Amino acid sequence: MELIDCHDCGKPVSLSARQCPQCGSKDLAGPFQLEKRAARRNGVEARNDRFLILMTGTLGAVGTFYGIETGSSLMQKAVGALLYGFVGIVVAVPIAFAVNITRNWR
Repeated sequence: MELIDCHDCGKPVSLSARQCPQCGSKDLAGPFQLEKRAARRNGVEARNDRFLILMTGTLGAVGTFYGIETGSSLMQKAVGALLYGFVGIVVAVPIAFAVNITRNWR
């Protein structure tokens, strides 16, 4: 039977135990830690989501402001803001998608 020190209390405990008999910790060896390269890859999805949202919001806002600035009447400003905002979003999504796909190529 192989013994390890409990991560929480430091007392010896069997490697096959479900929890430490002294302190009740269920995480005997401590929290799982990824190696450096795996940790970087693990965070790629979260960065990809943030980048997609940021890119879409930014180009949508740029399109909206462009539509407002180029319209002469209130109706033209409203329609232009909606139209150019939509165009900004439609352009941003494929660009952000392409950037996100290439992040995994390293």
